[in-house]
Amino acid sequence: MTGKNDDATVNIAVVGATGLVGSAVLEHLSDSEIPTGQVYALASDNSEAEFVDFSKRSLSVHPVSEFDFKQVQLCFFCVPAEVAAEYLPAATKAGCYCIDFSTCSRLDDKVPLIVSGVNEKDLQELDGRIVASPDSSIVHLAQILAPLKELGVIERVNATMMRAVSEMGRKGIDELSQQSIALFNLKPIKHEHFLAQIAFNVLPHVCHAQANNQLIDDLQSELAKVMHDAALLLNTSLISAPVFYGHSMMLQLEFSQDVDVARVTHLLATDSDLHCTNKQINRPDSVSDAVNQKGVYLGCVRQDTTWQNGINLWAVADNIHQGAAINGVQIGEILVKSYL
Repeated sequence: MTGKNDDATVNIAVVGATGLVGSAVLEHLSDSEIPTGQVYALASDNSEAEFVDFSKRSLSVHPVSEFDFKQVQLCFFCVPAEVAAEYLPAATKAGCYCIDFSTCSRLDDKVPLIVSGVNEKDLQELDGRIVASPDSSIVHLAQILAPLKELGVIERVNATMMRAVSEMGRKGIDELSQQSIALFNLKPIKHEHFLAQIAFNVLPHVCHAQANNQLIDDLQSELAKVMHDAALLLNTSLISAPVFYGHSMMLQLEFSQDVDVARVTHLLATDSDLHCTNKQINRPDSVSDAVNQKGVYLGCVRQDTTWQNGINLWAVADNIHQGAAINGVQIGEILVKSYL
């Protein structure tokens, strides 16, 4: 990796600035430790938005197809994999460091897959100029597992992941909103991006669908890459939930030896990225508690009654902010501080 640049400020581009993750990146950039210079909001040629908000001012949205990446030193790619694949080469050729939120680079052996606070030391092995951020559920899960590694080997994670419609972007939010309005007005339900009605419903991902199986395989591979543990097994059930923001997970963790619930709770409660309480309260943290918040919220930590080395717990976190934008901006802070 190259040495640090002595320039006082860093020029930044956000590709996909009009999307959910891009908007969140701009929000967190404004209060980050990155000394921002010029910030460019980029989107597709057919983007309807002309301006986006950044640090109490409006930025004009420019087409990414016409942008000269030589103007910036740091770029956030908040776009689908096919768009990232099209423009990442131009950005890296121009000397820009790129943080990619898409699936384009995550499992590339030459690209570090980073969860801030978990494996950021992997940046020391960066040969190119691309850093990938994992799937939001893997960001949350890695932040939970990292402090528990001192208890022994984590052999297996059984996870029921209930994912918000915002994982599909604005089209997912629009469909849930439109279906909810239609139901309240006793009108027919239309579904386009989900296989069935999502409003007031839960939809398991189709078990035999090739795309779903690929996603599950990718989640396993991403977790193994982040945790540096190819033997760690992840058994995942994916469910689309009728909430706009916030992923939730019911987790069963299997250790190589007996573990104490009090010790698990203590380790989780003292980690800066986690909010854990196992006190007797009226209810565990709900998805709404985590929306627009930093950190992963945990509760219901208990011994698995069917397995002496097992621990069960409940987790909720904002998929757009904690699972994507915050992690990406923290990666950017590390790059700027140590390498740009």
